[in-house]
Amino acid sequence: MTLKKIYLSLLLVAALFTGSIGAQASDYSSYLSDDQVPNSAVFLPLPSDSADAAFVGDYARWVWGKSLRPTARGQQASWESKFGMPRMCTIYSALLGIDINADNTPAIYQFMYRSGHTGGSVVGIMKRQHFRKRPFLLMNEDVWGEFDHYSDLAPGSAYPSSHTGFAWSVAMALAEMVPALQDTILRRGYEYGISRVIVGAHWQSDVDAAIMCSSAAFCCAHNNEQYATDLAAARSEYLHLKGLSESDIESLGYPKIEKILDPPYSKDDMAYMGDVAQYWSTKALRNGERGSQAEDDEDITSDYLLSIFSQCTTVPISATETPAISMLVNLTELALNTMCKTSKNAWPIKRPYVQMGEPIARYSPQWYASNDNAYPSQHAMLGWGIAMALAEAIPGCQDALLKRGLDYGYSRVITGYSYPSYVEAGRIMASCAMINLHNSEPYNSVMQNAKAEWEEVSKQHSVESIIARSSLNPTAWYTLAGIVLPSQPTIAGIYIHNGKKIAIK
Repeated sequence: MTLKKIYLSLLLVAALFTGSIGAQASDYSSYLSDDQVPNSAVFLPLPSDSADAAFVGDYARWVWGKSLRPTARGQQASWESKFGMPRMCTIYSALLGIDINADNTPAIYQFMYRSGHTGGSVVGIMKRQHFRKRPFLLMNEDVWGEFDHYSDLAPGSAYPSSHTGFAWSVAMALAEMVPALQDTILRRGYEYGISRVIVGAHWQSDVDAAIMCSSAAFCCAHNNEQYATDLAAARSEYLHLKGLSESDIESLGYPKIEKILDPPYSKDDMAYMGDVAQYWSTKALRNGERGSQAEDDEDITSDYLLSIFSQCTTVPISATETPAISMLVNLTELALNTMCKTSKNAWPIKRPYVQMGEPIARYSPQWYASNDNAYPSQHAMLGWGIAMALAEAIPGCQDALLKRGLDYGYSRVITGYSYPSYVEAGRIMASCAMINLHNSEPYNSVMQNAKAEWEEVSKQHSVESIIARSSLNPTAWYTLAGIVLPSQPTIAGIYIHNGKKIAIK
């Protein structure tokens, strides 16, 4: 029996002895304090408007969603317009085979609620800063979801989707709680987000952005000891109610893309034209600075990945200077590459430039065009997965790391190697892989070593040095970790500006 199994067994015995499973104190707060919440306004791209090429895909998905409303899938979407725990409890009670509620399953209920609220906190930052009209407003329609109300939705921004942020966060938490059911749990979380497109409350990119917010929240929540405590209590409660042992719910391997996501768009899908529109529009970026970065980002080696993320940290990271962090990157990369090989075999599909009959944007081996499957994007999977791992290990630099991870994946769109939907699929599957990795004792050990190493090297980087840097650049705002912010922060906390500490309330 592993140490992890012994710990869970002791926790279950203690819970049964004290009656804590049935009568524990409830705590429904986020796992992240205000200064720990990843700033989605920094790492997410701005929402597209109706003049952008990216909007073509959103419009196509709105048309697709509307066509499903008279069907059984449309009725499911309408029913799923119920926000928060009421609908989560119903969905996952059926899936897990237990009656989930605050009285019957207090540990599971609390874990779900706190996880959902944590993901929602990241969604809310971007939502408050950039208003985007919802589909039903732009299309001059009324709300369609059974539990949606015009007066509630109309004043709020569509980007990102709050329903999706809450639901995907709950799905990630439950997938970590019951690894054997990860694919089924994550599929239901994904479906719930797509339901927001079908009812016309959100664009597809609103849903995609919310999944990224929830994923960022998931990795950062693991820095809160209470998350681990709640996870263990929820898992013990589940095992007790089902009469199972931990071996009964062990993972069956990496998440499987064909069981979680929908197939890639075919040329008969209207949404395919959204991918094509962005393929042509981003070609204009190839000759500029962003195009040069995109070409450099073709590099998939560990050394390159360390180097680009090192530019996001207050203390340089490298194989020699921070070997534990380097080990974390290497292990994450290995896991993601292993899962990616299987994922690419699910739906073999040619790369965009091959589909378009165009020459390759930059020299690559011939097999790239003839044999390599494009879906999902391996680069997007690596960029986002490693960014998530480093955001957990190096929390003070999380926003810059997450942004670079997203940019690394988008470089594939610019060079013509991947469509935007291929990139998004890669990011989602990276998030799913990180759930699986957190159930691995060797991986968690490497993660803890990386965190300890960062804490040690960070001691050499004092607040005084950040203040000195701020004095040289008085117009910039800095976090206490030394990250330069694009503008004056809106989140409460202590920042450095013009050589002084300033409290934002």
